[in-house]
Amino acid sequence: MKNYLLLKYLTAFLKEYIFIFLTATIFLFISFEKSFGEENVFTINEVKVKGTIDLNFSRDKYLNKAFINSFELLMNRILLTRDLKKIENVKLKKIKNLISSYQILGESYRKGGYSVSIKISYNESKIKNFLRQKNISFSQPENISAVFYPVLYINDEIQNFNENFFYKNWTKVKIKNELINFVLPLEDLEDIFNITKMKNKVEEINVETLVNKYDIKNYVFALMNYQNEKLNIYFKINFNNKKISKNILHEVKNINDELILNSILKDIKIKITDLWKEENLINLLMPLSIKLKFQHANLGDLDKLRNTFYKISIIDNYSLEEFNINNSLFKIYYYGNPKKLKSELAKFGYQLKNDQGFWQLYLNE
Repeated sequence: MKNYLLLKYLTAFLKEYIFIFLTATIFLFISFEKSFGEENVFTINEVKVKGTIDLNFSRDKYLNKAFINSFELLMNRILLTRDLKKIENVKLKKIKNLISSYQILGESYRKGGYSVSIKISYNESKIKNFLRQKNISFSQPENISAVFYPVLYINDEIQNFNENFFYKNWTKVKIKNELINFVLPLEDLEDIFNITKMKNKVEEINVETLVNKYDIKNYVFALMNYQNEKLNIYFKINFNNKKISKNILHEVKNINDELILNSILKDIKIKITDLWKEENLINLLMPLSIKLKFQHANLGDLDKLRNTFYKISIIDNYSLEEFNINNSLFKIYYYGNPKKLKSELAKFGYQLKNDQGFWQLYLNE
């Protein structure tokens, strides 16, 4: 009986020892700095360039043009508009250094013309260092859908949607890297009546009653009032339950000048997109750290968590500080705030909880 109990004890001890040894081996041979891997790059798909084939034709010239275009697209995707001027005139050599790989998706030489489509991947760690050196924060917003509800008054007279320039042309005017899929509402006479009643109490307008019929929680309500050659625009915005109010003013001598109105419409789209980016802004100069305890059942759980850390771009690096057969203690260095980290982990099926100052990470069943 004693031999049986001793054997059982040794078996359990050996099992835990093997687990710890294998776990240590796994984490010994991975880099805690997120410098490599498919997950750690920003990818720009289908960058297209074309031109004519002549005596001075050079394939490399078009590839270089694609690199420059892709960098511009990437910066427009992750930077606020006000910061774009800080990265103007970046040299081609520097852009190439930031690229980790590229893939030619299609290439054509036809009828004296040349075209190429390229997928270009940027090294995320290098991009972060590049922006950090320039003291620029970047944003990683998701693509979302939002109802855009424009109400236009001209000299105190409300315009129907079929008369409203901003409603009619909203989807026609494009900006680079559109992150928001805008849904336009259908005209409802009762809604228009209620808006007219509340025109002078715009802060009290319940926008949810106007947009909840579209089963989309995000919205941009724009009350535009044109008088005395001024277009005043008041926004009530909801992005992922974050409410935003904003006023902008444009000088407009002629409200029928479509060239001016197109410019204003584009400016509005850019400002709305910037507001969404600001909700997802990451300050590269202020990394935070957090210690969290993770309960696991096997090595597979740990390996899955490691892969998740690599996929979450706001995590800069991490270390495994303690582990045993049941639990592991990680220290994570990340950008943003705990709420953002919690949100990112939730996308991969993890729940981060703060229990009286101690952070626990759970894998959702």
